[in-house]
Amino acid sequence: MGVERIRLVLSRRLEELPVDRQQWNALVAETAGASIFQTYEWFECWWTALAGRNELFVVTLWDGQVPVGIAPLMIVRRTGLRRLEFAGTPNADYQDFILGRRAAELLPLLARHLFEHRKAWDMIVLRNVPTDSPTFSVLPAAMRSLGLGVTDFERVSCPTLQISARSAEVDKLVRSYSMRRRVKRLQQEGEVTFARCKTPSQIEHYLPLFFDQYLERRRGSAAARSFNRPEMRAFYVALAKALLPRGWLHFSVLECAGRPVAFHFGFEFDGRLFWYKPCFDPTMARQSPGTVLLSFLIRYALENNLAELDFTVGAEPFKYRYTATERTNANLRFFKRGWLYAGALGVGRLRRMAGGWYRTLRGTRKRR
Repeated sequence: MGVERIRLVLSRRLEELPVDRQQWNALVAETAGASIFQTYEWFECWWTALAGRNELFVVTLWDGQVPVGIAPLMIVRRTGLRRLEFAGTPNADYQDFILGRRAAELLPLLARHLFEHRKAWDMIVLRNVPTDSPTFSVLPAAMRSLGLGVTDFERVSCPTLQISARSAEVDKLVRSYSMRRRVKRLQQEGEVTFARCKTPSQIEHYLPLFFDQYLERRRGSAAARSFNRPEMRAFYVALAKALLPRGWLHFSVLECAGRPVAFHFGFEFDGRLFWYKPCFDPTMARQSPGTVLLSFLIRYALENNLAELDFTVGAEPFKYRYTATERTNANLRFFKRGWLYAGALGVGRLRRMAGGWYRTLRGTRKRR
């Protein structure tokens, strides 16, 4: 059916959303590359716990009475500017519009709709958009055609371990001497067990221990300060309760001699295991509980024939010990004011220059 039939509806309050959970998630299931971060459960839990003073700005697209797209956005007021961003920023590792199978033809319509409502925002900032998404390939051109300034020079690494397609190699990895040596070293402290929490009572028991361990591991850091906020804890509690019945929560615990020495709060969705929030007991650091936990997660993914272990955003060196595969996210920015666009281009040039200097300096040090 032609795009001339498409109707776009803007909702500014949660209770005004014209789509329900089932319709929302049905569109997620039709959207190539969609992740747990696009589900209704993630959106609702995040908005209820962490939205704060942000203002909802959700656009739904309709073909007759059938929803064919969702743009889950919000307005964030920062440094005197109104920024249109994805709801879930900055906690979602992958963000995108939910446009089913018709993304390429719907994105220009969505761009026009956002442009027509430009009095409500000063700039659009879309973080962590996968570069293999139609949003990355189609939206910038559509925005430029409307006269908006566009930047897309920011990239975020997302290492991924392919599992089912390389099962023999992965099996060799988990059986490697390096992995077995770390497991045996931890076993010297007592019996080692790994379990995925599958019941509400397990979640209720282990989640507070996870919070405490994460704060101890990250003591004094910005991550710890953020994680210690009551609303952040409320988000994790709500998310665990919402995802557990769907089988999408992968909250696992590694115990040694009957006490937790490592946790992983992550997700299992659409055949992928998502690495999200790990931690380990810092008093056991010499026994490498984090690496042992990861070995069990890789083995779990292998035994359950999952497609991959997605390490999500971040180029931490340990991830590359296990995989050479890497996806990338982009941060897209759209500007309706020329001075904002010029400033963004200047910042981009400075960042690229600084990156070049850093790479040169690092190469010089390696040669010495």
